[in-house]
Amino acid sequence: MSNIINKMLAYLKLIRVHTLIATALTPSLGAFATLSVLDNGLIPENIIMIIIPLFLVGLIVHTFGEILNDYIDYDIDKKNKELSSKPLVSGEVSKKAAQIALIVLFTLFILIIYFARFNLLSIIMLASASITGIIYQLISKKWIHSAVFLGLYAFFIIIFGGVYAGSYDSLYDVPNFVYIIAILGFFQLWINTAILGHLKDIKNDSECKVRTFPMLFGVKVKGEGEKPTLIIPNSFKSFVIAVQIINLGVAFIPIIYFERYYNINFNYIFVLIGLLFFSLFIMISQIKVLMQKKFERNKLMRMMAVREISAYYLAIVLLYPMMGLIFLLIFTFLPLIWFFIVNMVFTKNVMQAAI
Repeated sequence: MSNIINKMLAYLKLIRVHTLIATALTPSLGAFATLSVLDNGLIPENIIMIIIPLFLVGLIVHTFGEILNDYIDYDIDKKNKELSSKPLVSGEVSKKAAQIALIVLFTLFILIIYFARFNLLSIIMLASASITGIIYQLISKKWIHSAVFLGLYAFFIIIFGGVYAGSYDSLYDVPNFVYIIAILGFFQLWINTAILGHLKDIKNDSECKVRTFPMLFGVKVKGEGEKPTLIIPNSFKSFVIAVQIINLGVAFIPIIYFERYYNINFNYIFVLIGLLFFSLFIMISQIKVLMQKKFERNKLMRMMAVREISAYYLAIVLLYPMMGLIFLLIFTFLPLIWFFIVNMVFTKNVMQAAI
């Protein structure tokens, strides 16, 4: 029995199960942004039938992407002792099993598209998200700006949710609010990958002669031991802060230009306070990363988790007036509780992911 449990845990670790729920809910963010302009912001009776296929697509896309990522990076990851616990590297999950899982997931993906009756534009947006996501996995270690494709994946998957919810046949009909949420999604994944993700992996990438975005600015690890020196030039710090300011500036656009979505004073004040609160958390976590003097991968991962969670809730705050109480509670607490429980199972630390 213990062998079966260990095998199950290995598969869950392979698919980065700690972020599974948050990623699966991402297409629905676009749907709620669309619903803000449909029926005067009232939640339609068939909302469940809209959210379920979007959630299933999110689950499959997340799982497929994570397995493909580890499968493609296998030869690089196995050279790094810090990544020896990865399921494919350790042999807990075989490469053949990973191949079979990818085929099964792709088949399920096609079935959902068929039975959910996605219209042509939503299929095009979903295909765009899938293609850009796969391109990222294929070139992530080969092209220094590959994270742009992962950002585009987030952008298209949110547009897909918005198009599906509104049954739009043209991108011109998609509400501008959907595009704002999609841009925030782009920034979220691009920053988490190009800046934070590559920063936490910079020691391994450098040893494997892989060039990543931070290295363009001269970021590097110097010295040996458990905590070698992490050198982050001021040029990189300035660039990251500037990007964060632009990112947060986009988040404040809706309450300025789409004030009608927050037509109740309490909503407007609540959203404003929420934006300020999570923006502060994002900036603090980002500055703490940039001020690190020692390379501690686990510590960087915890800081990355703080920013990732805060960026997710930035979008939830913007969408909360359109969600209704039940969906607000689901989108607010389910990903966070899931994240904490999974981390406790694998690392005994609520903020420390297994990979």
